[in-house]
Amino acid sequence: MRLSPAATEAVLAPETEKVFLHLLTIEVDGGAVLRFADNNQHVISRGETFTAAAFGIVLPEQTDNAPRPCRLAIDNTDLSIYQEIKKAVHKEITVTVCVIMADTPDVYERGPLKYKLRNVRANKETIEGEVHDFYLADRKFPKDAYTPEDFEGLFF
Repeated sequence: MRLSPAATEAVLAPETEKVFLHLLTIEVDGGAVLRFADNNQHVISRGETFTAAAFGIVLPEQTDNAPRPCRLAIDNTDLSIYQEIKKAVHKEITVTVCVIMADTPDVYERGPLKYKLRNVRANKETIEGEVHDFYLADRKFPKDAYTPEDFEGLFF
C-alpha cells in the first residue's frame, strides 16, 4: 500500500504542518466496539466517530525474525473502556489500527491492520495488553527444514 501524494510530500518535506494520526478500533466478539484517535479532539473518519484518547501501540514486525514483544496501552481516564474490556473475558478481542492525516481523515495512509489483543491488565492509570499478529496461524513453522543432507549431525 502506497502513501497518498499528499502524505508522501509531507513525509519527505524538511518541515510540514501535516499531522499524522492513529485510529484504533477495539472490537469484542459479540460485544462492544470502541474507537479511539490519538488526538486531543474527536475524529470522524468514514462515518465513524473516534474518541480522543491517549494511547501507545507497538506493533509486530512484518519479518521472519523472532517476534518482539508487542503492546497496547490506553490511558484509563474513562472507566467505560475498562468495563467493556472486563466483560470480554474468554472472548476474542480484535484491534484494528489505521494511520490517517488529520486534514484527510477518510483516507487511510496505512491499514487497516488487524491484531488480536490478549492478556489485558488494568490499573488506575492504564489499560495494557499484548498485541498478537492476527495471521500468525498462516505462517510456516518452523521456518527452516532440517534434513539429513543439510544437517548430518542431527540424524543418526
